[in-house]
Amino acid sequence: MEEITWNEQTFENILTQLIEKIDKPSIKNSLKDTLIINRITSDTVEMITISKVAQLIFSNKEHMRYIEEKMNEVMQKPVALYITFENKDKYFARKLENL
Repeated sequence: MEEITWNEQTFENILTQLIEKIDKPSIKNSLKDTLIINRITSDTVEMITISKVAQLIFSNKEHMRYIEEKMNEVMQKPVALYITFENKDKYFARKLENL
């Protein structure tokens, strides 16, 4: 079995594919440029959003299921989405600390 190496570029490609698969313009526009993949395991995709609007979208169970379906298509297997909401300033401050 081929081992996949996850890196930032791979995460970006996955997010791009996810956004392209979303055919609901309001969701697509609200999530574009506001999602960051934090980690991928064999059956989960952990994401961070820094947008209040995206937070509202993910808090809607129907929207969450829809986005999870699209992520399953991208990943070509069932995965669970875990979304963390983070204040934009705190997120970027944390990223700068890790440089």
